[in-house]
Amino acid sequence: MLDAGCGTGLMLQELGPLGTAEGVDISDEALQFCRMRGLDKVRNADVLDLPFDAGRFDFITALDVLEHLDDDTGALREFDRVLKPGGRAFIFVPAHRWLWSLQDEVSHHKRRYIGRTLREAVLSGGLEVERLTYVSTFLLPVIFIGRQWLKVRLKFRTVNTENDLHPAWSNGILRKIFELEMPVLRRTNMPFGASILCVARKPQ
Repeated sequence: MLDAGCGTGLMLQELGPLGTAEGVDISDEALQFCRMRGLDKVRNADVLDLPFDAGRFDFITALDVLEHLDDDTGALREFDRVLKPGGRAFIFVPAHRWLWSLQDEVSHHKRRYIGRTLREAVLSGGLEVERLTYVSTFLLPVIFIGRQWLKVRLKFRTVNTENDLHPAWSNGILRKIFELEMPVLRRTNMPFGASILCVARKPQ
């Protein structure tokens, strides 16, 4: 397994019980956090030029990665190259340009996707779309209202993050709302939401 853009290693920890998991990231600081978590199969590498032989991995995770890249299709071509035939890439990206906000700016995002644009990028990268669904549907009204409130705040004060838009005690409530969505997603795709999940497959 490969976590492409592994950040500080949270996803790698989740993948660990499933088998051998490796990670790449371009941030040495993030990789240092990985190693502090005891994750030693990590290296500094660009997802546009993965340092692995063709057909190495059964699956790849790329969570909140493609939106940072000028050439998202190039990264998907690399995923296709290093996947085994029939292997899968699990891709998670932010949705809807009308949700663009300060957090996109400070995170250096290049774009937000809709289902059509993510599907086109995946297909251009040589992969097949096995499943594509919006997620964070139940939280979309909360996210939208929060970002409108942020625009108001920015008119009166300097704000550098969205992380303090809601009080800490509300995290548990928001998590429960998100978890309510999971049984629905097991049965059907959602037509709208704040993010998109795509399961892409390399042809046999």
